[in-house]
Amino acid sequence: MSWDVLLMRLPADVTSVHEILADYTPDPLGRRDDVRAAVTQACPEADLSDPAWGELSGPTWSVELNIGSEDPVDSIMLHIRGSGGDVLADVFRLAEALRCKVLDCANGDLITPGHTSGWEEFQEYRDRSLGPSVIPPGRSTSIRPMHPESRSSLDGLLPPGRMVTSDEGDGDRQPLWLSDGPAAPELWTRMHTEHSRSGLWPLLLDALDPNDGEFRPWASGEFFPEQMSSPASHDPGSLLAHWWATYTTVDEDDDMLDVKRRLAVTAPFGQIWPGLAASRETVTNPEQLASEFAEAFLADCPRTRLGLVAAPSGAEALTAVGWAGPCNYENDTAKFSAVVRDWENRFGARVVAVGLSTLHLSIATPPVREHEALLVAAEHFAFCPDNIWQGSRPYTLAAYAERITGAHRWDFWWD
Repeated sequence: MSWDVLLMRLPADVTSVHEILADYTPDPLGRRDDVRAAVTQACPEADLSDPAWGELSGPTWSVELNIGSEDPVDSIMLHIRGSGGDVLADVFRLAEALRCKVLDCANGDLITPGHTSGWEEFQEYRDRSLGPSVIPPGRSTSIRPMHPESRSSLDGLLPPGRMVTSDEGDGDRQPLWLSDGPAAPELWTRMHTEHSRSGLWPLLLDALDPNDGEFRPWASGEFFPEQMSSPASHDPGSLLAHWWATYTTVDEDDDMLDVKRRLAVTAPFGQIWPGLAASRETVTNPEQLASEFAEAFLADCPRTRLGLVAAPSGAEALTAVGWAGPCNYENDTAKFSAVVRDWENRFGARVVAVGLSTLHLSIATPPVREHEALLVAAEHFAFCPDNIWQGSRPYTLAAYAERITGAHRWDFWWD
């Protein structure tokens, strides 16, 4: 879960978004090279090795800087994790260097060095929902290659296994450790508990054919981390709205359903994107629920193996390993990671298991009311339309919403 703030150019005398004229267009921050130079001058310790995003770490916090790939740069989104008020000094140092205002995306208004209650409110809400978050010194929340030291910290806990090189790699990109045999029932939980220390996220990996010794795609290296962007580069709300528009478009020349029946699939919304479902306070422990789901999944799929990926969360692990499950719809898994990361925040989602083209999440806070379930169903349709198009009868959003109401697991399958 992150506290997100936006650095953008606004008039110097503005202290609230309510003072901005409706037709005002912010000036860009400048050429990307100049913006990166300004960030380096303000915070020399920032890691800008990736041209599109950076990372800044403190004693108990970390900040991802979503600079983006556009040139000139319009704005920078900061994703802040951890705890401690000293992170705000760096936030405002960056804002001053870039001649920006700081917009708190949670409350929709500007913050200043003298009015920073949004950060305190975020930490209080997060700690109530998920428990205190502390990022140890030197711990990165970015997606990084797996180092041998990370795995060595788990000596004595892991079964026999090996590092797997990605299909597109040249031998030095090994994003996945894979167990040689099926995972023991308690193994996922044990590795999940160790994640805060090891930095390795556990995945239960299902194969195209578990009885095939090749164990595709995992043992064969059919994953492509080199082709993925960063999840921090994508806005989940915008992605879902775009996908919704794409999948609800009616093509009368190439459509098995007429217009009326096609729009009935996504009723009551039709072609109108209804927006994101609101988050609710989590009362069930997401980590405990994920552990229970992992044991149940292993009971149903006993030939599932364990994978370990260097990533701060399950959402980012999908991109870090280069999973290509939704490739028939979109080749950049980072976009799906961005949505799942948002679900981690809003619904207490945890990535537990992954197959060739399947994804299985535990959900701490599922929708419980009809309208809320319809909004979540709309998000699922945009994320994975095959869940409705090729799911259980009847193939409608309303029927699907009934099935996920109160459900503590979400399963996705892309054809």
